Amino acid sequence: MPDRSRTYARIAGILYLVTHATSIAAVAAYAGGALTGGVTVELLLAGGCLGTGILLWLLLGQVGPARAATFAALRALEAALIAAGTLPMLALQGTTATGPMAETLVALHTAAFLVGQGLVISANTIILGWLLFTTGLVPRALAALGLIGGTLVLASNSAQLFDMIPQGGTIAGVCALPIFAFEIWFAIHLITVGLRPRASVRALSGSAL
Repeated sequence: MPDRSRTYARIAGILYLVTHATSIAAVAAYAGGALTGGVTVELLLAGGCLGTGILLWLLLGQVGPARAATFAALRALEAALIAAGTLPMLALQGTTATGPMAETLVALHTAAFLVGQGLVISANTIILGWLLFTTGLVPRALAALGLIGGTLVLASNSAQLFDMIPQGGTIAGVCALPIFAFEIWFAIHLITVGLRPRASVRALSGSAL
């Protein structure tokens, strides 16, 4: 089991890095007008989200079953919203829509992004950070960064949805930095260190959620 846990942790860490690479690649592809390429990498992004949810549920299910299951479910929802967001881009690719129709399709994709990679990811990151913080499975600073990052993105994307701040503007970018740093640090930690076995034993005896 310890070897399997380390394998799960390494794969989860790699998938976290994949989600970042594909999210950046999708933005670049859409900006360059490569809609098919953007859709392809977004589907890979959705697969990476789903994979991290399953693997972390396997790793954390014993120490915090309710929170681990909630995280996995929200990660699956995030993946579903990302996949759904590719549909208007496919429609745009397969038609000659211009003007208001094209703008509507792009707006649908943007809305899916704000909800999936904004509201949902912030909620699952807060839950994950809470679980990691209370169990001591990773350094407290790392877990706290997840809590802070998730909270900032939740506030930022809520404000964007209600047009309180510009979508994709400077404020949104600054608010996204902590969650970006958390996921990169967490990915590297999973790959190089994994989750602390001794902390897992303590959490098993002291965590009800």
